[in-house]
Amino acid sequence: MPSSSSDRRRATRRKTAAQVVRMQLIDHVGQSKWVTGDVVDISEGGIGVSVLAPLAVGIQAVIRGRLGDSHAEEAHFATVKWCVEAPGGAFHAGLEFGHYDVPRQADALSSTVPDDFDCYEVMQLSPNADEDTIQRVYRALALRYHPDSTHTGNPEMFLRLCQAYKILSNPESRAQYDVRHRETKQLHWQIFDQAQGTLGAEGEQRKRQGILELLYRKTIHSPDRATMTVFDFEQLLGCPREHLEAALWYLRGKDYIRRGDNGQFTITVLGFDNVESHITPQVHTNQNLLPSGAR
Repeated sequence: MPSSSSDRRRATRRKTAAQVVRMQLIDHVGQSKWVTGDVVDISEGGIGVSVLAPLAVGIQAVIRGRLGDSHAEEAHFATVKWCVEAPGGAFHAGLEFGHYDVPRQADALSSTVPDDFDCYEVMQLSPNADEDTIQRVYRALALRYHPDSTHTGNPEMFLRLCQAYKILSNPESRAQYDVRHRETKQLHWQIFDQAQGTLGAEGEQRKRQGILELLYRKTIHSPDRATMTVFDFEQLLGCPREHLEAALWYLRGKDYIRRGDNGQFTITVLGFDNVESHITPQVHTNQNLLPSGAR
């Protein structure tokens, strides 16, 4: 039965419209499983759910659902505080936000990630980052996004950070991820499905923008090694070099890119500005840059 403190906390909860949440339950030995529950009530400190099977008191959970006023998909860390049988064969459980064990959460995360999850972007790292850099950046970002951080805490970003770090900090899982990461990037940048897609004014514009965006991203991640070759453009854009000559000629004429004595290309400040002028502004919350001195 719920404790007296849980009774008081439950008294402050409010009923909510029908909602479904997914919960990753993590037991005391780090094993995890996913269950689905219906939200019964919610407060700033916790949530009540209806589930088909009992939840063990004391286990930890990551709750995913649209719980906030913004109705955005969020992730919350929580601990099961009580669970009782309800009429009709279901079970009602109370989970309290903010109680979690970071090492256990990281260990329980799956090493498989969706195609749109970029570990290097989540950790603000270059794919060439060494082990020491990965650990140093992880510590800095974990401190920033940890849900206990009053001003910069972000449970969703913290969960993504833990997942990215789990993959990149292990040499074997990182090697496997890097293979898929390169393949995904190639598919992402192959902008021409057919040969005729490279022809005409629209095709030329796409090629020029593709080259600039590749150099832009390379500069963001590795400004000291932000060079690319025509072969790189061929592979990533899926476009033969003879179809890239006019685009490269144009970009050099506009001083958006430069070619070094070694035949490799770099982006200029003008090219950098051109890419950013085509970016649609987005609103981000709690995703500030690293604190001073963290890099």
